[in-house]
Amino acid sequence: MPVPALRPFRAEISQSALDDLDGRLRRALWPDDLPAEYGVTNERIRELAAYWLEKFDWRAFEARLNAHPQFLTEIDGETIHFLHVRSSRADATPLVLTHGWPGSVAEYLDVIGPLTEPESPDAPAFHLVIPSLPGFGFSGPTKAAGWDKYRTAAAWAELMSRLGYESYGAVGNDAGSMISPEIGRLAPEKVVGVHVTQLFSFPSGDPAEMADLSEADQAALAHLQWFYENMFSFNQLHSQQPHTLAFALADSPLGLLAWNAQLFGEHLDADFVLANVALYWLTGTAGSSIRFYYEDAHTPSHPTEPTTVPTALAMFKGDFQSIRRFAERDHANIVSWNAYDATTGNGGPRDAAGHYAAHEAPEILVADIRGFFASLTPWPILAQAHQALRAAVAGVADWTAPTPCDAWNVTQVLQHAAGDQLGYAAFITGSGGPDFDPFSPSGELNSPAGDFLEPTLAAAVAAFATVSPTATEVPTPLPQGALPAPVAVGAAALDAAVHAWDIAKASGRPSPLTPELASALLPVAKELAEPLRGFAYAAALEGPADDDAVSTLLRYLGRNPLWTA
Repeated sequence: MPVPALRPFRAEISQSALDDLDGRLRRALWPDDLPAEYGVTNERIRELAAYWLEKFDWRAFEARLNAHPQFLTEIDGETIHFLHVRSSRADATPLVLTHGWPGSVAEYLDVIGPLTEPESPDAPAFHLVIPSLPGFGFSGPTKAAGWDKYRTAAAWAELMSRLGYESYGAVGNDAGSMISPEIGRLAPEKVVGVHVTQLFSFPSGDPAEMADLSEADQAALAHLQWFYENMFSFNQLHSQQPHTLAFALADSPLGLLAWNAQLFGEHLDADFVLANVALYWLTGTAGSSIRFYYEDAHTPSHPTEPTTVPTALAMFKGDFQSIRRFAERDHANIVSWNAYDATTGNGGPRDAAGHYAAHEAPEILVADIRGFFASLTPWPILAQAHQALRAAVAGVADWTAPTPCDAWNVTQVLQHAAGDQLGYAAFITGSGGPDFDPFSPSGELNSPAGDFLEPTLAAAVAAFATVSPTATEVPTPLPQGALPAPVAVGAAALDAAVHAWDIAKASGRPSPLTPELASALLPVAKELAEPLRGFAYAAALEGPADDDAVSTLLRYLGRNPLWTA
């Protein structure tokens, strides 16, 4: 079955729709004024409505969206809209960022630049995929029922694979904080880490779970109880009768503004609030968006075991306060837990300051995301080489094609490369190595190439994760034996990267061995290659003095950069 196409998209709302919105706002009927304990106030909504009419510039917001590459694709019967912003950095880590209700992709516009193109070359960089939730904005209205967090997680995993990302992180806020861990649960071999701003774990009812809670945890429970008693009506209605409410939200922009604004704190700037509200109105998704709560509340079955992917929490004061004791019951691999205070002091008692952290405190959130994902890849050179190998394998059409690697075909090179990664893992951990001879590969696989390769890469990553950067005696399967940590890691990366080039060259595809990676690997090659001449590498080849980095590395290892079958 062919994979649905990725279609370029631009946000272009018709002027007639904007004129209709203007007229509806000007003709709006207003309720009697009541104090804040009855809900969002007339004063608050009058200020926002006046700003919407006189100052908010939809076309300017459209331009902000259209400044980034956007696409539509079909997944599981629905049209999915997403931003796809790639970094210029070869070592960038792919991330899928998921918003919640009443937010949208607008939540993440302020962090796109810092995450994709950091000012410092030492800061991690990321490729960003920012989808609109099914039924939200340009991903809606949805046509089918059942779009809960599990189905959405599966759709996001499919989207990332469709984009060619076989290793990536998941970041989320609000509903995104529920969906992102499920992506990790669904595809733990692909998701390197999950970063969220809330971990929605609650007391199970076991009295022992409540014993000896700290004052901070007791305060968090008290805050949750206050929210439940004073602000939870939206959740109840969305979960029980979303379509009843949808009639009002679909007919009145003022009603939509009031309903959604109850979850946008008073301290937030009007342009941010109205960008999100207007996006719902102009795409006709006010009703379909709130069905997410109904679908999630009526999920017939769901997994109960803890998630295992490395997980990070960046929690903001004023927002939902997670309690670690409960969170660790639901997530078995929490490796980062940070709390921040980004309050401005000008919000009211119902103001959940920090909930939209990507907009309210982008510098803090970006730093936390960078720190977490950097901690998961202590050896970026190995991650780059593994990604090159994945990319090469994904492009193979003929698995029997000859390669630059002696008499081996593409399948045999893959087997050898995978076996070598298992060899490094075995020497470091003392566990068993490959159950086949990497130097006499059969050329036959009993599983799809990706399924065969990924566990071998994961084994190498896990083994090297136990190695200190300052270690001087790291066991290796090379004739040199134990090596300093950077050289040992470089050796495994060199092996993967060069075989990635072999496979890509044999397949007639562009080389995944980048100049940056080749430059980083050349010193490793010069330290290791000589004892391996005639065994793993042929004699070095002469080349022009001004050769590029990739060709220089290949020639040094005895490979002809101009090789053809």
